[in-house]
Amino acid sequence: MKVVTIVSEISKLYIKDVAKITGVSEQLIRKWEKRYQIVQPERLDNGYRVYSANDVNTLVELKKLRDQNVSMKDAVQTILEKKISDTIKKETAKVSESPFVQELIESGTIYDAETIIHHLKQAHHQYGLALFLENTVRPFLERVGDLWEAKTWDESQESISSLAVRDYLTEVDRHFQIKDDAPHVLGFCLPGELHDIPLQILMLQMKVAGWHTTRIAASPKFSSIEKLVNSLQPEVVLLSASTLIPFQKTESLIKDLDLIAKRYPNIDFYIGGRGAWEYTQIIKPKYIKVRFDVNDLIDR
Repeated sequence: MKVVTIVSEISKLYIKDVAKITGVSEQLIRKWEKRYQIVQPERLDNGYRVYSANDVNTLVELKKLRDQNVSMKDAVQTILEKKISDTIKKETAKVSESPFVQELIESGTIYDAETIIHHLKQAHHQYGLALFLENTVRPFLERVGDLWEAKTWDESQESISSLAVRDYLTEVDRHFQIKDDAPHVLGFCLPGELHDIPLQILMLQMKVAGWHTTRIAASPKFSSIEKLVNSLQPEVVLLSASTLIPFQKTESLIKDLDLIAKRYPNIDFYIGGRGAWEYTQIIKPKYIKVRFDVNDLIDR
């Protein structure tokens, strides 16, 4: 797109310049920014907005969709989904997929949980835990999800494969040794979120980085979150949502979680997962940090 070339050499642009480049009026830019938070300009000390190249290209794409008579709601959703997809591709491209992934797919196709466990064990021993999680477990689960969504796999194939991964990671976690004085991280899936393997992977990555971890079962009661935070007083709390289901069930969820984080200023609260990352592009917490990559947490 020409706009990328135009603005990529400019670090920041004022709103009047953005309006000229995009063909979107200053008034409409402000309206879209306030109502949909689709762009997030930086505020200078004098109060002026300055926009990045990404902001400009987002506005161009949004205008293009609106000119095609796409509803504002659908246009915003399309752009957010593309941002998520691009982020995932960028993150997963860092590590090459191991050959074991294809062997795992072949085993899952024939409902062979025992062989799945065998391949997981082989990959773990060959690569070590940290790389194994990134080059085998994550891409395998992504492939399983793609096969399920495409209806190439049935429910049993998906279930057998996912349960085999969960069981194996649970066994690895059980035997992982951590120093007694290690910092403590408490991890929750959000109420209504049943996909807990991404959190399981994240907590193992935190263990590799030297953290003591406590992971709570999927879809806890909301009251249990603050009760455990108050009781365990961890250094970090991780909140995970792989889908949008928790936010669809409870519209005030981000606000309610943010109030908990506000009450514990000495504890760092993070929220992540594909569903959370997507939702918080629109509804942003004030006291909870949004993260996509585990390394953002490990390097805190």
